[in-house]
Amino acid sequence: MPHPASRPAPATSADTPAMPLPKSRFVAFLTAVGAIVLIGSEIWLVAIAAVWAIDGFLDLATIGDLIMIALIAPVALWATWMTAKLAIAAEMNPENAD
Repeated sequence: MPHPASRPAPATSADTPAMPLPKSRFVAFLTAVGAIVLIGSEIWLVAIAAVWAIDGFLDLATIGDLIMIALIAPVALWATWMTAKLAIAAEMNPENAD
């Protein structure tokens, strides 16, 4: 038994997706801050864990700990700075607006 072709229902305003509003600069900045906090905390946890692991493996004294901190902290600081710079640049880019 063949069925007659049904016509598509007319589109109503509830069926059409609403265009999202563009993000304000404040919301974009808050999104960037959230990413910076998340990734920055991971960077610093890895830095602290590295100092702790190297200290335990090599059985360093206080001077050895300070030297390890002096070697690892600038790298972690640079990584955090670059994360902040790139996250803010990405969120403020108008091409990335939602």
